[in-house]
Amino acid sequence: MAQMDLEGLRELQDCANYLLDHCPEARESLCQEGKEKWIEQVSEASVTMLDVCNVSKDVMALVRHSLKELQLTLRCNESNMHVKIAAYNRHRNKLKKETLKCLNTLKSIKGGGRGTLVMQRIEQNLLFVAEVLKEVRRAIVTMVESLFSLVCIPWLERKQSKRSMSSVFTKRFCCLDDVWDEVAVQSASTRLEAAQIAVEELEIELGCIFRRLIQTRVSLLNIITAKMSPV
Repeated sequence: MAQMDLEGLRELQDCANYLLDHCPEARESLCQEGKEKWIEQVSEASVTMLDVCNVSKDVMALVRHSLKELQLTLRCNESNMHVKIAAYNRHRNKLKKETLKCLNTLKSIKGGGRGTLVMQRIEQNLLFVAEVLKEVRRAIVTMVESLFSLVCIPWLERKQSKRSMSSVFTKRFCCLDDVWDEVAVQSASTRLEAAQIAVEELEIELGCIFRRLIQTRVSLLNIITAKMSPV
């Protein structure tokens, strides 16, 4: 899976939220006249990132559930290996399709970056917050790309054949029991379990990002409300 500096991202989000909540100079600067549109644009970008998080949370839950389904399929008591492998392949192909769909959705979502702020002289604290939101989007897309790479891994490997060259001509008469064996199935089940743990760890990290985004959104709304309130 792709390497991500999630600890660094958490620190960036904490810095942005500190600026918005606990830095008097920053809040005073943001509350000056003429900066309402800038704040609203960054606030909308934070909403977009929350949408990105929600889409990603859904696909992570889907992947985690599907990995369990794949494990159950391989562990079932079905004696016919052909039936077991066919069911496994159906689950896996559906999972790949849904994960790719989510990834394409995320990449199509605009916003959350510096490009959304078209003014020439944006307030620097807001610019920092916008840049952090852009990093959040990049990290989340990377997470889902990692998920897609994960579900594309051929967990179930074919058994190496030691037949002679003449077996090529009789290949179409061979059943799947000759291609996969119980050892391969057990190995695949172990890999799926490890993949499930990796997905659960990503879900935890995404939850941390989401909670910090909520704080960013609330802080921006508080600033907007304060600017609208009569002195």
